[in-house]
Amino acid sequence: MKAETAAREWVEESAIRAAGAAAIPIPVPGAHTALTSAIEAYMIFHVAGIYGVKLSMGEALAMIPTLGAGVVTRKAVNSVIGETVGWIPVAGWLLKGAASGGTAFAMGVAAVKYFEGKYPKQEAEPFETMSIKTWVKLALSQLGIGSRK
Repeated sequence: MKAETAAREWVEESAIRAAGAAAIPIPVPGAHTALTSAIEAYMIFHVAGIYGVKLSMGEALAMIPTLGAGVVTRKAVNSVIGETVGWIPVAGWLLKGAASGGTAFAMGVAAVKYFEGKYPKQEAEPFETMSIKTWVKLALSQLGIGSRK
């Protein structure tokens, strides 16, 4: 399988994860941004791995703002949605999830374009990974949220 095809599939799955995470009503300011940032870093980590590039967690997290200013866009969109309709049960949560999922998808497409530009028409490579649960815990810890237990 071509790396671009495998990476795009991973991006679609990750966008769904980000949408689901953002749609969960968490009454802690900034919690959704931290959680979706961890999911986006996990996505970038995997896209890079599919192309045979090994990124550290810190490198994956650092790529988030460089891929189309995704963090700034998400914060702006989610602030508007969160302040206007984000706390309306069901409908507001779904809108917030859709906004986060769309932003993650756009960021993932940018990551695929970046790696496809560096490694065109490459075959997907197998690589070692970790569970999303472990990744999110470690990423949140690196962002200064929670502990490394």
